Amino acid sequence: MEDEASYFFAMLGHPLRRRIIKYLGEKGYAGFSDLKANLNVSIGTLYYQLDQLKGLLDQNESKKYALNEKGKFAYQLLLESEERISSSRYVKHKLSAALYLTRWLLGWPIILYLYGKTKYASIFAATIIIYGAYSAYKSNLYPILFIYLNHLPLSKLYIPILFVAEYLVVNAIANLIPLILYRVKEGVKPLLIGSAFSFLPSLLLPTASIFTYPTLTQAQILMLIGIGFSLCFLTSAISLSKGLAVEKAALVSSIILYLSVALTLLLVSV
Repeated sequence: MEDEASYFFAMLGHPLRRRIIKYLGEKGYAGFSDLKANLNVSIGTLYYQLDQLKGLLDQNESKKYALNEKGKFAYQLLLESEERISSSRYVKHKLSAALYLTRWLLGWPIILYLYGKTKYASIFAATIIIYGAYSAYKSNLYPILFIYLNHLPLSKLYIPILFVAEYLVVNAIANLIPLILYRVKEGVKPLLIGSAFSFLPSLLLPTASIFTYPTLTQAQILMLIGIGFSLCFLTSAISLSKGLAVEKAALVSSIILYLSVALTLLLVSV
């Protein structure tokens, strides 16, 4: 196992070998001339690096190169490593204006700041959960994973318990799905902080309901705005805590939304 690990580190340690593996991983197969033209290297250099990579490559009858099983594993390692680095909260990036705006809409910089201030962020997260339970109780709204119902066959006294329970359920799902789909175990503690912050926009409706009586249309608009931003913030929290690409984190958030809608429809129909 140690020799095998050392071999993969050696193969992936050279930038040109990484480019060859990535190219073949994306294209499936390529001839020598194709590799030389696309990688822009000399014949001698390419021959040498292909020889170094012979344990990861196969050649078909047309002499075209393709990744074997070990090569495909190396390609997967490369993809996962790049994803973890690009999604890491410890790495700074130069961003385009569009990506910069997108990250702000997702709450990325705020979540990133919270993860860097663990002590104070924990207090802030606890405050949000306490206030969320209080505002839901005062407004007589029953929380169902970011969605609120104005009645359920439960006593109002259960509302704070429901709010804390939904926070724990969101965390459980946000940890379980990356574990099942992407084999990612880490990031449990940071996610507790990030997910708490993601509940803040969803508190628009219960907060407004404490001080006024919004119409049905107004309540729906406030809830939709809150859900939208809560899911954006949750996506950033998952991405940064788990080291996942935003698309993968968004998939996890979407699953939580679908569960929320399904559960709400089930409860309404009862």
